[in-house]
Amino acid sequence: MATQRSTVDQVRETLRLQQVYNVFMRYGMDLLFDRTILGDFRRSMQRWVYDIPHPLDALSVPVKIRLMLQELGPTYVKMGQIVSSRADVLPPDWAEEMDKLQSDVPPFPYEDVVEILQDELKDRPEEIFATFEVEPFAAASTAQVHKATLHTGEEVVVKVQRPHIKTQVKADVGIMTNASRALERRALWARENDLSGVLEEFGANILQELDYTSEAWNARQISRNMASIPTVRIPEVYGDYTTTRVLTMEFVRGVKVNNVEALSEAGLDRDALAEAVMRSLVKQLLIDGFFHADPHPGNVLINLDTGMIYYIDLGMVGELDFMQRVNLIQLLMVVQQHDSRGLAQVMLSLSKPFKKVDERNYYRTFDRRVGRYLEPGSGGGFGQAVNAALGTLTDNGMRLDPELTLALKSLMQLEAITSALLPDKSVTEMANKHIRELAAQEITTERIKQAVVKEATGTARELARRMPSLQEATLGWLDQYQKGRFTLEVDTSDLSKELGRVRGMARFGVLALLLAGMLIGSAFASSFSALGGDFGNLMSRVAFGGYLFSMLIAAIMVVYLLLKIIGGGDEDEEF
Repeated sequence: MATQRSTVDQVRETLRLQQVYNVFMRYGMDLLFDRTILGDFRRSMQRWVYDIPHPLDALSVPVKIRLMLQELGPTYVKMGQIVSSRADVLPPDWAEEMDKLQSDVPPFPYEDVVEILQDELKDRPEEIFATFEVEPFAAASTAQVHKATLHTGEEVVVKVQRPHIKTQVKADVGIMTNASRALERRALWARENDLSGVLEEFGANILQELDYTSEAWNARQISRNMASIPTVRIPEVYGDYTTTRVLTMEFVRGVKVNNVEALSEAGLDRDALAEAVMRSLVKQLLIDGFFHADPHPGNVLINLDTGMIYYIDLGMVGELDFMQRVNLIQLLMVVQQHDSRGLAQVMLSLSKPFKKVDERNYYRTFDRRVGRYLEPGSGGGFGQAVNAALGTLTDNGMRLDPELTLALKSLMQLEAITSALLPDKSVTEMANKHIRELAAQEITTERIKQAVVKEATGTARELARRMPSLQEATLGWLDQYQKGRFTLEVDTSDLSKELGRVRGMARFGVLALLLAGMLIGSAFASSFSALGGDFGNLMSRVAFGGYLFSMLIAAIMVVYLLLKIIGGGDEDEEF
């Protein structure tokens, strides 16, 4: 259902649309003319006007696109980050530039940081913390991070949200969804792929990430789940210094998990690190069902001194129910077995159609597109096979549940990590080994009992919630009655006999009243004879005639009743 937008939102979207249009036009014109003679002329004029001592290298198209996304703001940077997570399908120069969106984002002024901290934590940073570095430690699309020290001595990082970002993101999402709805009215592929729904979900996820109390809860939950893996940790969250726009966490020293050179120089066992990362994500995805949905290398750090693995930036998480986890395990198993047909069946069972599906064509296309990546010795990886499978699903009118899509994305990012650490190892083989070990460890009699009790309790709560109270039911019936829609079902099969009796008795009663009235009227009219004259004599004769008529009718009724009583007539017969 489309979100209702206020007039203020519409005005913001209009102003923001003008900004976006200007940026697109500026970069678009630059890209269009840069490779022509006009571009050479412009660079010549720049050298002449600015007296540049050495000619500058022309920026490549990927660099310009990256700069454009950064200028457009966090919503577009986030889209670029999503693209960068699919580096396996991007040309190397594009993958390199999109990867810079993970960290190379300009910071915002310190004055804004002070203002936000005063609004959220009610004091200036130098009063809240023992130390607070003015220069940001890192800057991202939605926030920047400053190193600080608590008065109790702990080193922390303070994540401060960019000013007015929620307003800008809402405007961007509104522009995108409006454009997608217009496109859906004109293009069949946009309607079939529910483009507006995809963009609305994208916007909802970004806005959810902007609530740092939610990220703090995610961190605590995954930290509890990772307690059984001693080499994996989640930075501690300091709740007293955390709000919706400010997040304070333990400072972690480390390098990206794919920095193989630094890991080797530190003497760390890459095999053990890869196994630990694999075990931790398999547990999140397939045992707990609550997982880090964006584990790209920048969000997985290794402490070079201790070898400890840290997951950071838990704003985006996913959840899988039991059956989704079972199906995901099946998917990993068939990929390891190089079973193209089995993978096609699993993917089909996980999908929902958005148009009529020709299954015969689906299986034929799937085997042709995906089978080549599953052949032993083909050199194809898990990510390539899944990408081809997802493309085949879409082309045949099917799509995965969003949570399953997130899970597959996490598995592909996991493959990118393990491939960097151990190029010769199969991600599916490693994953299936940890699935067997973790299942034996986690699925105990006590845990099954707890799960059954939890499900039964949840079912009972849902039944109780759906059962209306007497007050609600009564008020609902009264509301229907007042609206003229009150419906009452009555079984009248046993009432027809009684209704016949009542109608007969009513008719006898009416006749009796009429006869009584006529007799009384006759007696009253006979009194007029005392007046004498023609009028009195006339009224006397009328009264006598009425009296005789009434007596005749009364006699007939008495005879009829006596016959009914003596003959035992049908009780249902009406008079």
